[in-house]
Amino acid sequence: MTASIDLIFGCHSHQPTGNFPEVFREAYEKAYRPFVDVLEQHPHMHVTLHYTGPLLDWFLENEPDFITRLRNLVQAGQVEIMGGAYYEPLLCAIPERDGIQQIERMNAFCEKHFGEPPAGMWLAERVWEPHLPHIARKAGMGYTALDDTHFQYSGMEPEELFGYYVTENEGYTLNVFPILKQLRYSIPFHQVGESIEFLRRNASEDETRCAVIHDDGEKFGIWPETYHSVYEEGWLHEFFQEVGHQQDWLHSVTYSEFMRKASARGRTYLTCASYEEMMAWALPAKTQRRLNAVTEWAKNRDDEFGRDVAFFTRGGFWRNFLAKYPESNNIQKKMLFVSRKIREVPRKHRDERYEEAKRLLHEGQCNCAYWHGVFGGLYLNHLRTALYEKLIRAETIVDELTNQTENEWVRRHVKDFDADGYDEIILENPRLWAGLSPRDGGTLFELDLKPKAFNFLNTLARREEFYHDAVLQGQAQEAGKGEESGHSIHELVRVKEVGLEQYLVYDPYRRVSLRDHFIPADTSPEALWRANHEELGDFAAGVYSFEMGRRRVTLQREGQVLAPNGRRHAVSVTKSVRLEKDASGIAIRYDIGNVSNNSVAALFGVEFAANLLSGATFDRYYWSEDRDLNHAKLATLGCEANLSHIALRDDWQQLEMGLRFDPPARVYQFPIETVSQSEGGQERIYQGSVVLPCWPLHEAPEHNTTIRIRLEALDTGSHA
Repeated sequence: MTASIDLIFGCHSHQPTGNFPEVFREAYEKAYRPFVDVLEQHPHMHVTLHYTGPLLDWFLENEPDFITRLRNLVQAGQVEIMGGAYYEPLLCAIPERDGIQQIERMNAFCEKHFGEPPAGMWLAERVWEPHLPHIARKAGMGYTALDDTHFQYSGMEPEELFGYYVTENEGYTLNVFPILKQLRYSIPFHQVGESIEFLRRNASEDETRCAVIHDDGEKFGIWPETYHSVYEEGWLHEFFQEVGHQQDWLHSVTYSEFMRKASARGRTYLTCASYEEMMAWALPAKTQRRLNAVTEWAKNRDDEFGRDVAFFTRGGFWRNFLAKYPESNNIQKKMLFVSRKIREVPRKHRDERYEEAKRLLHEGQCNCAYWHGVFGGLYLNHLRTALYEKLIRAETIVDELTNQTENEWVRRHVKDFDADGYDEIILENPRLWAGLSPRDGGTLFELDLKPKAFNFLNTLARREEFYHDAVLQGQAQEAGKGEESGHSIHELVRVKEVGLEQYLVYDPYRRVSLRDHFIPADTSPEALWRANHEELGDFAAGVYSFEMGRRRVTLQREGQVLAPNGRRHAVSVTKSVRLEKDASGIAIRYDIGNVSNNSVAALFGVEFAANLLSGATFDRYYWSEDRDLNHAKLATLGCEANLSHIALRDDWQQLEMGLRFDPPARVYQFPIETVSQSEGGQERIYQGSVVLPCWPLHEAPEHNTTIRIRLEALDTGSHA
């Protein structure tokens, strides 16, 4: 009997909620359409294709004929459409109820547009947790595909990965296929013959072996250099043609075809895992360095012990992104907050608007901006903005459904919003949603303008990343210069501009608002931007107590301020935050008291942050009612004296965050710009601007200073 093997060839194609229209168009023109163009020329190739909801929505609106072409391939038996959660959430990060609804949304789409519901599902980023068979089966799914590393971490040997297994949770069974890293890394980056030879080596005479390659559709045309190699040089045509030439021993099948032919190899229980790179990215930078040192050491040892070390070495756990990045946690907890609100809407109010709120919630669960690795994800401010926009719109609908007879209201919540074991405070009315963290400096961590579905505090702190080492050590090369072909996206180290090392500035805390500072009078804007200024007080990240009024929250801390003689003097800071019915602004009052027996001299500053998505365009700028600020762009580093008003304005989105001061203040401003990694290389990304109004304090013992601030979140298009 001739040795043979079945090849399951799959593509997972995805664009995030909120990605730019031109990105969708380029991906379609360079990857999705040409892939199908080549596939149609090779009817012997049976492939499995998965497209996520944002893409399917785009196809229907912009390229409906593409849906028809896919349907024809499905009807011809050449393509199996794989399902999944529609807007590509991580099922471990959303409520089970929402996960099942998202899978059912995809099932309904596939049955309507492709003629049959899917039998299996793609798991976003292959993030696996042991409870997921329960969700998949309840939504009608019979199989999924995970990385071979998932199976190896659970004790399997490489030769055991040419088939599928059954796993279960609470008796709900699910077939799981291993995706082979050897094929994932060689296709389409290495010569066709290398993959064919790998398949030949692993063929057997029992006719029950399969090899799975299932990876991003974007690697066939969008990843660097791949359009040229895959289509212009003909890699994909050559690969499909070569599979056809080897049909006496190499059979192209879909998942469902293979399951009809072969039984599961046994039962297995898989540990929490994702693909190898994702688990490394979930680790803190220092731990990533240690992991990288171990893996490089193991890779360079050509012996059994080195291979064993590599086999058992693994990174972290996806959920730790929520600990690594507070900004990611904020989006996820906002999503849970909105999901709970939707679930609690009385049945009598559940009309078509309620269904729209659920759809918006599902869009806001798209995974990409919840984490960060090679792909920009969390660091891409437009993706975070899109998630907040969907979630705020969904929440606004719920507000309208549940307050149908009342146009003016103020609601307060005291709850552990971010799940850190301490209460946060939420104030909201029909126009604003404000979140306060007594534990983190009494700060304002989210400010949503509901009519515009916009979170002004969608900022991102500058923090250390493992890949910064390549910039600091001069190991990265400028994109497009001296690059070698044949490398995976994970192997390339490039920068999009020279001099990035000067922007590797790391913040000591999250960049939000109402963070209180005591600083020397001669502090420069550059020192504040570099976060290396002297902090005289212990208030910036200190714990504040709080008391709740009907519409006011009062936060208070007794701390210390360092004097020039090195002594620490007792100072109290009390700030009250008031939200009125249907107001678009927040009234803030500060009372700073010197409770020591000595005079206190310093600048007292209140940090405000906002992200209007761009710091360098002409339509995002600072302005003041007091005097002309020369249309200073939001990335400006500077200081203005004696201002009673300053605003960050966005003429494109018709948004403004304004600040009014009594008494007038010295106002520092500087941008937050991160250095992040993306498919095209490391790049600088604007993450917001910080405005720091300051007042000189020369307080005698037992003296008190009062400062009043009004924070205004405005829709300039409606002249609110």
